[in-house]
Amino acid sequence: MKLDYIYYKIIRGFARVMFLPPAKTVYEEEPDEPAVFVCNHSAIRGPVMMTLDFKPKHQSWTISCALDSKEAVNYAYHDVFFSNARKCKWFWRFMAHIIAKGLPPLLRYSNTIPVYHDTRIIQTFKQSIRALTDGDHLVIFAESPKRYSEYINELQPGFVDIARLYYRKSKKALKFYPVYLEKKNAIISVGKPIAYDPERSLDDQRDTLVHYLRDNIDRLGRALPEHKPVNFLPPLWYTAYGQYEEDAAGYWKMIQDNE
Repeated sequence: MKLDYIYYKIIRGFARVMFLPPAKTVYEEEPDEPAVFVCNHSAIRGPVMMTLDFKPKHQSWTISCALDSKEAVNYAYHDVFFSNARKCKWFWRFMAHIIAKGLPPLLRYSNTIPVYHDTRIIQTFKQSIRALTDGDHLVIFAESPKRYSEYINELQPGFVDIARLYYRKSKKALKFYPVYLEKKNAIISVGKPIAYDPERSLDDQRDTLVHYLRDNIDRLGRALPEHKPVNFLPPLWYTAYGQYEEDAAGYWKMIQDNE
């Protein structure tokens, strides 16, 4: 365990050098209580920037298979190297085994909550509600493969269920903040939040919540000084896995089933 922590500190130090200067957080409205920050992924840049430079105490959702050294092999092979589109698959499978050894300790020390794509999702929600009631914010990267604009993909809507569960626990209406992350300008742009309405059915407001966040992440990106947006997924992913653009669940099932 001590070696894992040393490894984490070394990688974190390297990332700190690569992501200089530190990003500045700019709020349109600062939070006054625990909230959910929904961010663009920007490939690896988004999670790194939030881990290094987002100062409020928070926990971040991360895909569960990246936290398990066995499951992380398929995750790295498909989601990091996009190897269906490559030659020399044996080499990329070998590299995936290396990545799979390094991901779990790195993520475990980064205050992460594992996100499952099966019935264990209830564990994700339980940990999330515990984090919020303990005073932590949640950071969520909810983009799906389906493209929306050059700044943001469509958002997977399941994360908003946290609001209903949190209200049952705390009797507080959870707020969701749109966040746009951009490395060139070193800015974490946080827009005005949208709040869950406990007087209405969650199903009736799910689209409103998700579209508000998507549209405002897009707006925040467009408002920044000129920069080249970094998409959640590169064009190569769509070359290799285009059939999954509107089937995120099918993509994760393929990763879990593939040996």
